[in-house]
Amino acid sequence: MSWLRHNIRLQLGLLLLLPFVVAALIPGVIAPYSPTDLVDAPFLHPSSDFWLGTDELGRDVFSRLVFAARTDLKISLGATLTAAVIGVSIGLLTGYRGGASSAVALRVTDVMLAFPSILLALFLVAVMGPSDGIVILALMVLYIPGFLRFARAMAISLRERAFVEASVISGAGSRHVIWKHLLPNAIGPLLVGIALTAAYTLLAAATLSYLGLGTPPPAPSWGSMLQASFNYVFQDWRYGIWPGLCIVTVALGYMLVSEGIEIAVQRSGSAGAGAGAVEPTRVTVATPTGGATS
Repeated sequence: MSWLRHNIRLQLGLLLLLPFVVAALIPGVIAPYSPTDLVDAPFLHPSSDFWLGTDELGRDVFSRLVFAARTDLKISLGATLTAAVIGVSIGLLTGYRGGASSAVALRVTDVMLAFPSILLALFLVAVMGPSDGIVILALMVLYIPGFLRFARAMAISLRERAFVEASVISGAGSRHVIWKHLLPNAIGPLLVGIALTAAYTLLAAATLSYLGLGTPPPAPSWGSMLQASFNYVFQDWRYGIWPGLCIVTVALGYMLVSEGIEIAVQRSGSAGAGAGAVEPTRVTVATPTGGATS
């Protein structure tokens, strides 16, 4: 656990995410009501019975926030991890082998990254219909190119290293080299990219839900709750604060975890270099949202 010790950003990020992860795992235990039940009159003020009041239909706001955590975390983590697995697998393979396959993969990612990300997601969801699975698929397609470019760049930078060449000379195949040498050296920056992309995915999912193309009602999601509250600002100004606060808190948690992992990777690399090991290569690649991961 040395990677967690004295890493304030990572500790704070995990602390912010922990209650939402618990809520996503056991929402029925935490929430006092079903998210779709009409439990009382609309827009009741917070009380001992309804901790955050009720919404425009008389549903418990706190219960809907808790159940929405499962939806939004499932989408953000599901789309990000699936994109990472597919993109990194293709990127490491094409980057290590080089040649025509590497050039084709690069051109394909250039074409995909040329499209505005949110517009492409809107198109895919509008064509196939709103649902959690379709949103995950749409966002997964958006983020595969970023992971592919990152993994390809890492493979190209590592394939000429002495330990890779020694493994090849000893008779190791491509799968062995990728699994035993390239992936372990890329895992630190990869975890940074996954945490950062999860924040982007959460915001994209909330945007789709806000536009009515995310989780279909009456199932709760933070984006759809935020959109619904927009029409009732004068009836209850508190209604829109809670889902917005959840989105900001989880996105901030993801960002802090990303920064904390980067700090841990840098410390590990410095310690390894001080012991005579080769310091891991750091590669910066653009993400589909216009940011960068390193």
